[in-house]
Amino acid sequence: MILNGFEALEGLFENETDGSAAAVDKSKFSNYSKTIAVTIGYLLGVREEHLNQLMDDAVEWVSLWEKLQKNENALAIRTFNNIRSNLMLQFKNVSRNTRGTSENYKPLDKMEFFEQDFKVLNRLEIRLYVPGNDINEYLRRIQTEIDRRIESVRALFPAWVEFKHIRFMFAMPKDVENESKQFQQNQNFYPYKRYFHWIYPEDIGNILLTDERILTVAYSNDGATFMDRQRVVDASDHVKNSIGEFIARGEKVQIFVDGENINPYTFASAMESLGTDEISKIDKLVVYCDAVHSPRAWKMLGSFLTDVHVEIISVERISEKKSLVDHKIVAGVSKAFYAQQVDSFILASSDSDFWSVIEDTQANFLVMVERESCGYSFREIMRNNNVFYCYLDSFRTSQEDKLFHAVLRHELNEVIENTFPTVNAKSILAQALWQSRREVSDGVFEELFSTYIRNLRFKIEKDGTLSVTLPEA
Repeated sequence: MILNGFEALEGLFENETDGSAAAVDKSKFSNYSKTIAVTIGYLLGVREEHLNQLMDDAVEWVSLWEKLQKNENALAIRTFNNIRSNLMLQFKNVSRNTRGTSENYKPLDKMEFFEQDFKVLNRLEIRLYVPGNDINEYLRRIQTEIDRRIESVRALFPAWVEFKHIRFMFAMPKDVENESKQFQQNQNFYPYKRYFHWIYPEDIGNILLTDERILTVAYSNDGATFMDRQRVVDASDHVKNSIGEFIARGEKVQIFVDGENINPYTFASAMESLGTDEISKIDKLVVYCDAVHSPRAWKMLGSFLTDVHVEIISVERISEKKSLVDHKIVAGVSKAFYAQQVDSFILASSDSDFWSVIEDTQANFLVMVERESCGYSFREIMRNNNVFYCYLDSFRTSQEDKLFHAVLRHELNEVIENTFPTVNAKSILAQALWQSRREVSDGVFEELFSTYIRNLRFKIEKDGTLSVTLPEA
């Protein structure tokens, strides 16, 4: 049976001109992650109340703020960058008021724009002082202090973020005078007038509104392209609600997956987005996949989706080029409909070969496809027949990538076991002693074993070459 449906349209990259968070309708960005943007904003020195406005979830905000505040290196970088930004913005006032002969002389740490930040540095036991109060020397000194700490905040970001682009943001060029002038002239383009190394500043609105925005700017600023949109933009509420309504209307719901042309990680992300009520209504999830070449992720899906009954069915190929998975899906859906009284099916496949079962079976269908793998003609068929479909790769991959890391650990263990045969460490020392033509007592042997073998070091070169070296003499 063909249901009324429609294509899910994803939100576009908005480009409002007002950079303030308060001036923007945040509902447009409710499906965009923001923790990376807020973390970068924190390091830049953006005030707490502004960062708070950027976040949607109050509980998530409190947790993130406490985490950042407890990280002393992050707090130091935040403080240094705040001083740096204000030094450039208040250049004339600072120059006038820090002259030793001026009637209005004030040391930098007593001036309004810097007093609180210097108190933070004192609490962190960091001394920032430049003889003669030369502003450009202060900027150089601040850069040195940031350089010392920037690598230590890498752990604040997900592993998939290319941290070198974040590091580039905080690396002020050596020509601090021209950089300072550029910042002063374009200060309204920078987020809340906080400085970062921006080669070509432009008015593109508040770049801290979402993770997608700030990462797009950070990557392009360093000559790269941000490609991981699926990690920071989730499927729209409309898509999720439509899937939820489809499941809610069904009396008995089953999911069938073509494991040969669907990415297991994007599928897992879509399943992870379902609520408890939706999950409880799914009678069964069946994955058909290649018996030999199937990714291990499908085999581990059951341990990831613990609240769903998962069946993994291996399908033998009749030839290298011919798969029977599509036929198995058609047969499985037909059997479930006629023999098990299943009335609603979610099909995850970008292949149109199963279309006949949608036309011939009086059941309700929802189709999950991948944007790049699903051809226009198949999408056109579904639109013309009012079959609802959505893009699997529009669901945001969780930062932890739970399924991926579980699979990777399993595969790494297997590769390590196959790469490194079982070796008895004491036999290595015994062989070396034999080649040295030296006999030693058991006590001396144990002492040599502790000195050398227990302290062997693994060294990995930049090209990935792995070597084992003795401790230094």
